[in-house]
Amino acid sequence: MDTPVIDQRMLLRTHHGTDTVVLSVAGEIDLDSAEPLRLALDEATRSGRGPVVVDLSAVLFADTAIVNTLLRARSGLGDRLRLLAPSWPVLRLLRILGMGGVFAIHTGRAAALRDGPVHV
Repeated sequence: MDTPVIDQRMLLRTHHGTDTVVLSVAGEIDLDSAEPLRLALDEATRSGRGPVVVDLSAVLFADTAIVNTLLRARSGLGDRLRLLAPSWPVLRLLRILGMGGVFAIHTGRAAALRDGPVHV
């Protein structure tokens, strides 16, 4: 099932697979727009045991709200949380904050769904 949530600046699509959840985020993620992502990650934490992949390839702007949201989700999901192809603004933010090794970061969707954690 594919469920879109549209904010003025952010689009979030949720796809539930057999044992996986993929959250695709596009646009801007900041304090005002991070709530739908937080809610989707909370739901994924409660509803399954497989990987939860957050596709960040289409994020144009991100501030610390996304990092806080992902850290909160990581506390419930552990290594099940995987970041897919973070855009340059997200990667830059993670590196500035010294968070590159905290999250499992994958460059390809198949690897994110299949493999264990890979840190950049």
